[in-house]
Amino acid sequence: MKDEQNQKLRSITLTSGTIKDFSTTYELLKIRGSVAFQQDIHTNKISTHGHSSFQNDVVADVLKNSGSCVLKNNCDIKEIVNAGNIKIKKGQTTKINSSGKLTVEEIIQSENVDLIGIVQAKEIITKKFQLKLSGESVIERLIADEAYIEKERVTFSLLRKKLFCKFIKAGCLQISYTDAEIVEGDTVVIGKNCNIQKLYYKENYTISPNAKVQHIIRSEK
Repeated sequence: MKDEQNQKLRSITLTSGTIKDFSTTYELLKIRGSVAFQQDIHTNKISTHGHSSFQNDVVADVLKNSGSCVLKNNCDIKEIVNAGNIKIKKGQTTKINSSGKLTVEEIIQSENVDLIGIVQAKEIITKKFQLKLSGESVIERLIADEAYIEKERVTFSLLRKKLFCKFIKAGCLQISYTDAEIVEGDTVVIGKNCNIQKLYYKENYTISPNAKVQHIIRSEK
């Protein structure tokens, strides 16, 4: 019985209010309504199904969101799983998996970013980036070791499935349905429905007949 009570004390569910004195002893923080935090949060896992906002820093192993979540300061979260609408100011993660809408106001650094849906970001730096577009998206700067961008094919949508970028850089790069000012890569595959102003490559490139590239420049290896 004592073990069961201790297990229960490891999690807390919040449904409303502005929180300024949340105890960090809980391992699991559940949000099921509209909750705003005005303090640093350091916990193992955050699960939010309502509307949550975090004014200060957030440190966690896992954040799972299926509602609306706003991280207004720095975040250090190992794994972010998003099925709703999440807005991040800046931070670092090990893995982001999003099937909803991801917004990055400044910069996010992550080892792996896997997205199906819509993204609005100023800068993303990652080892591996995968995006399947379900609507119009914007990334000002994308830097990755590997990057794969294509249209999401499973769901029907009237939204325009297109990614707009100022700058994309990756060692191995395969893109389609992308408009970009500058694309840099070692090995680059420009797929259909792309409009690229300048392409810089080191090793080789291919361009779809249904894509437009205005300038092609070979960089030094």
